[in-house]
Amino acid sequence: MIPRGRPVVDAVEAAQLLGKSVKTFRNAISGSHGFPAPVNPGRRKLLYDREQVQAYRDMRPLPELPPASHDDDLLDEHDTAQLLGVKDATVRKDRDVGRLPEPVKVGGVVHWRRSVIAAVPASRPGRGVGGGRPRKNPTPDLEDQ
Repeated sequence: MIPRGRPVVDAVEAAQLLGKSVKTFRNAISGSHGFPAPVNPGRRKLLYDREQVQAYRDMRPLPELPPASHDDDLLDEHDTAQLLGVKDATVRKDRDVGRLPEPVKVGGVVHWRRSVIAAVPASRPGRGVGGGRPRKNPTPDLEDQ
């Protein structure tokens, strides 16, 4: 999750901000004591808060991130799945099928605003919608009697 209004950088940009190579950044700096944690821990492509990386470079105290519950927060696929109560694969499928709005790419990773995702459950198909085999013995319509 990217907090509202906070620019982020990936490992390549963070290394450039620090004046180091990407290998040095990944091997020595990113895991060192005092370096800011990524805003999306555990993901394939880690993103870091730009202001925190710059504060680390300038040896200043790291600025705090705003609380994580604003409508303008950007959610990745994993965060979106947690918010909707579905699996990550369902979010990817819904994006491909067109059930989710057009995502915003930040650092090459797709994100949606929290306010946009909050409206999605109403448009998702419910239980029994489409698919499956037809009934063996269809029930007669009441109007036909």
